Amino acid sequence: MKVITRLEDLAPEYASPVATVGNFDGVHLGHQSLIRDLASRAAELGGTPVVLTFYPHPLQVLAPNNAPLQIQTLRQKLAVIESLGIPLTVVIPFSLELAQREARDFAQELWDRLAFREIYVGPNFAFGHRRQGSFNLLKEMGEEKGFLTGKIHQVQFRGSRVSSTAIRQALTSGQVGLARRLLARPYALEGRIVHGRGLGSRLRLPTANLETPNELIPRRGVYVSLVELGGRRYRGVTNIGFRPTVDPGAGAALSIETHLLDFDRDIYGEPVTLEFLMRLRDERRFAGLPELLAQIGKDIRDARRYFRCLDLGASARGGGS
Repeated sequence: MKVITRLEDLAPEYASPVATVGNFDGVHLGHQSLIRDLASRAAELGGTPVVLTFYPHPLQVLAPNNAPLQIQTLRQKLAVIESLGIPLTVVIPFSLELAQREARDFAQELWDRLAFREIYVGPNFAFGHRRQGSFNLLKEMGEEKGFLTGKIHQVQFRGSRVSSTAIRQALTSGQVGLARRLLARPYALEGRIVHGRGLGSRLRLPTANLETPNELIPRRGVYVSLVELGGRRYRGVTNIGFRPTVDPGAGAALSIETHLLDFDRDIYGEPVTLEFLMRLRDERRFAGLPELLAQIGKDIRDARRYFRCLDLGASARGGGS
């Protein structure tokens, strides 16, 4: 997939572009439905499906204190968009200057640079100075210039609209299973393995400590997880929290540490992706190390039981582990 990060580099060289524009935070089920429809429509027209998105999120520029935590890094967002068959994504740098532009002027520039044949936006999509740009403005301009403006249909899950807000709420409450259904994939953090205090190794329960650029961290607690490393996935148990039993003092830093099952390799400095499958329990303080170790042993057994059920389910469907 080609990624363009400046409007100035966008030229009207693509056949019959069919475009959509939005933030697409998470690239969830609703976004995926839209993007697949976009690709299908472009194929019908013999054209090019194009995704236009903003970075950073407009509220991170206009009202940083009110900006939502982003579900993905930009790299993760682009990877999912590419997996949906999109050959061109335009990342529009969002700035105070762009926010002050008249909506019609901005839409005119997009049209001049891309000459899209059709463009699709969400029902609440707004852009330009004081959010004066809307579906109706694009529809009016389309009638003048000869492009079609369409509205995105909403996707529901269990009677509720799939949204980035719903996914954030699920993750901050620890409902990683619900988030996985709304995203159609496990929620994932990316980053590198860094050195911790080494306590896990001394207790013969080594952990891989993740340093991540992701903004949205699931609720503190213990999770069944997968770690993708070098193109392979390894099973594990992840703790997110402040380790109150071994770090009881105030000011402890949040840690994201994973014990990998049946794994014995030095992976410090390695880039990894950490996927969350199921929440096991809240983080809590124990009376001492023996009680903590007993609970960790139970967490590991519960995780192994979870993976055995996955394997049995895959075997029943004729698949593999």
